[in-house]
Amino acid sequence: MLIACLIVLAFASWFLPFRYKRFFKLKKTWPWSLAVAVLLVGYFALLMSGIYTQPNAVVAVSFNILGLFSIFVLYLLAVTLVGAPVLSYLGLKIFKKKSPCSVGVLCLAVAFGFVALGWVQAQEFKVTYHEIEVAGLNKQVSLVHLPDIHLGAQRGEKYLTKIVETVNSLGPDIVLYNGDLVDSNIALRPELFAIFRNVTAEQYFTTGNHEFYVNTNEALDLISKSGLKILRSETALTNGLEIIGLEYMNADQTSTDAHRVNDLFMNVELPKIPRSGLPAILVHHSPVGVSYAAQNEIAAMFSGHTHGGQVFPGMLVVRSRFPFFKGRYQVGKMTLLVSQGAGTFGPWMRLGSFNEIQHVKLIPKKLGS
Repeated sequence: MLIACLIVLAFASWFLPFRYKRFFKLKKTWPWSLAVAVLLVGYFALLMSGIYTQPNAVVAVSFNILGLFSIFVLYLLAVTLVGAPVLSYLGLKIFKKKSPCSVGVLCLAVAFGFVALGWVQAQEFKVTYHEIEVAGLNKQVSLVHLPDIHLGAQRGEKYLTKIVETVNSLGPDIVLYNGDLVDSNIALRPELFAIFRNVTAEQYFTTGNHEFYVNTNEALDLISKSGLKILRSETALTNGLEIIGLEYMNADQTSTDAHRVNDLFMNVELPKIPRSGLPAILVHHSPVGVSYAAQNEIAAMFSGHTHGGQVFPGMLVVRSRFPFFKGRYQVGKMTLLVSQGAGTFGPWMRLGSFNEIQHVKLIPKKLGS
């Protein structure tokens, strides 16, 4: 997938300057091609090398700007290939003449508009509401599911404070931070994590893949000191419920994972965890190994990781990789809830998806239902 994306971007860095040379009657295209290529390579260099995780404000700003630019180039390529011929045809029909410059300006405006809209939508989040019946539960339990906040280059004190205020307004018994809480060392500051102390509910944390791309020990230390109980393939008993927090891992030995950070597998590790006999929920960052969870008498599984595709057409790609990529599913007797994530990674955008806080009420299952 990465190779395909790089091929498309390489084509765009040649094609777009060439096409817009005709729109705007430019004399040379190679300086523009070079500039586009350098910016695109710069973004992927930051991303693939892990430099974006460094505690450096210049790196953080560059990562965000170049991410938006990369998406702008992709959208501009699509708009130019599809929209330019249509606009040229309409101009000829309506105004009886071709206006290449106007077509070029309109294509640029449409692509920029998509990026701007996506950026605006990435600044907010929505609360979604769910009810799940759990057999053997003796009272209603309210929880908030919050994977993928991605504290770092894009999310800081202001965004986290807003999340905490919203969580408190929902009045849950439990808050589940299901991985990718932090994605950059720039976020590893005690004053940022101190905001979690304002949460009035019990708080639990499980690892995602991004916790292993930063200073892991420092991140986990800050998380623990901020009042979050860390579950790394461990259980917590609360409110008549067993919470199984599973370390980030792959489903089994035959499946692939582009974000693999260890040699752990759900089909091996999940059966090892001692069980209490209480109704159990499983918290695992990635929506993989769902069949193994269902086989181990799990009432509900909570995951994130996919971001719901985050930016169109990303959801088409993510859906092909993750059969359970967003929303609610029923797998045997187990309910699976996959969040689109409370934050963003890479391009600071949401288009075709939204930042999500899931408010879930676990209710006792009625006899015969």
